[in-house]
Amino acid sequence: MAIDVSTIIQAVMEGSKIRESKGIIPLFGVYLSLFSVNYYNRLSFDFEIKMGRQREAEARTLLIEAAQECGYATFQGIRDSWEWEQVVTPMVENKEDQILGFVAVAVAFGWGDLAIEELDPAEKLVMRASDSYEARGYLEQYGLAKSEKCYMLRGVTAAFMDLVYGGDYPDSCFTFAAQEPRCRAKGDPYCEFVARRSSD
Repeated sequence: MAIDVSTIIQAVMEGSKIRESKGIIPLFGVYLSLFSVNYYNRLSFDFEIKMGRQREAEARTLLIEAAQECGYATFQGIRDSWEWEQVVTPMVENKEDQILGFVAVAVAFGWGDLAIEELDPAEKLVMRASDSYEARGYLEQYGLAKSEKCYMLRGVTAAFMDLVYGGDYPDSCFTFAAQEPRCRAKGDPYCEFVARRSSD
């Protein structure tokens, strides 16, 4: 059975109706929160600005690594959950299907209209988003960027590969690293994320 993205999205949407008083959603074995992407974007981009031009590369690296660690832990929790076992596992026929399942969950979370463009097992993952909330947020707040701005999605792309091809959890985070060669914040038609094995 192939991964049925609409079934996964429906399960997430149904489950997200269950909320605690503080907006916490206990779903897929992890605690999710419902808050404005504008708030997240402001924190990220303000952090980058406050670090200054001389430390701009360091700021980006910190934001991407934080996203990768977050994606790594979050999607491991998702993969270990009852919901994953019930909804996604029956569709999984090979390792690559796990990544398709991860992407479907991320789309359901509202992280963007993510699509896998290329998947070379254990070597390379290419994802695209024509509407990334980070790129859109940067354009709306600051105008055209000189560098890529989708730190969360870049880190998460590498985390997906870490989880499926990197080895045992929790020791395989940063087995892969991702680049963002195209970003709508720079004027590109879409955002593109390319994860490959890390050279470190």
